[in-house]
Amino acid sequence: MHRLGASHAGGSMLDGNWRRWCLQLLAAAALAGNPLPVAAEDGQPAAQNASPFLVRGEIALSSLQALGDGHLRKMGDALQMLAETPEARSASWERIRPLLETLAERNVDALVWFARPDGSYRAVGGGKEPGNLASRPYFPTLLQGKPVLGALVVSKATGKSSAIVASPIRGADGRVVGVLGSSIYLDRLSARLKQEMGLGSGEIFYSFDKAPIIALNWDPALILLDPLKLEPAVTRAFEEMLGRTEGVVRYEFRDTVRTVLYRRSPVTGWWYAFGVLGEPEKKAAPAPR
Repeated sequence: MHRLGASHAGGSMLDGNWRRWCLQLLAAAALAGNPLPVAAEDGQPAAQNASPFLVRGEIALSSLQALGDGHLRKMGDALQMLAETPEARSASWERIRPLLETLAERNVDALVWFARPDGSYRAVGGGKEPGNLASRPYFPTLLQGKPVLGALVVSKATGKSSAIVASPIRGADGRVVGVLGSSIYLDRLSARLKQEMGLGSGEIFYSFDKAPIIALNWDPALILLDPLKLEPAVTRAFEEMLGRTEGVVRYEFRDTVRTVLYRRSPVTGWWYAFGVLGEPEKKAAPAPR
């Protein structure tokens, strides 16, 4: 039986020294690069002298994007590798299940599953599920032979807010004979990112898709909400971010000012955002002579 190699499912890519090296590289790149463009809200100029925040923020934003995308890509790479094995191409749940069980142990918390082209599916730990995936907007993409990375749903099996990462299985004749997939729990991944980034007091992060729907968030109560249905200031801020690939916005939510740096990821298509609650630390004025 084919077994997963450490380079795909063992988790070494985002663990230990590799993660630290990645973050150090991102920090150096952020410090060497140009500051993100600053956007104004309601005619009020954003903080032009917030250099300490911008330096810390650019490093943190790069780290957030690298870690968030990295966890999803690692799962996607492992699923794609498994989809090319004889076990997967057999479309036999008994042969596929041991491989998915190993994958589940070595990746972020998720429900991992195998689906047939008719949308019926089986999940590790749950067996045959009563639901059907054929009606999911992402499922036709998989049947066309294309992978899915980061589709946002409420899981039919668990009821949890999830990000779908999945890969089609092609038979010997090239037809799609099934799908290997995962429903990554957004609340647990958010908690993991919060720990990996070592957020300071008053620091926040989130991500969202083009809908927009909130994916990851430092506050789990906001996951999978539509930000355009929150407060008017939030709507304006998200419309500003959706119209650009990167920048800085400042807005008020829950009676607290938030200054946020954001950037769109070419991997997931999500916008990642890192910010602070309250006024950011500003560059100290020069001492009078």
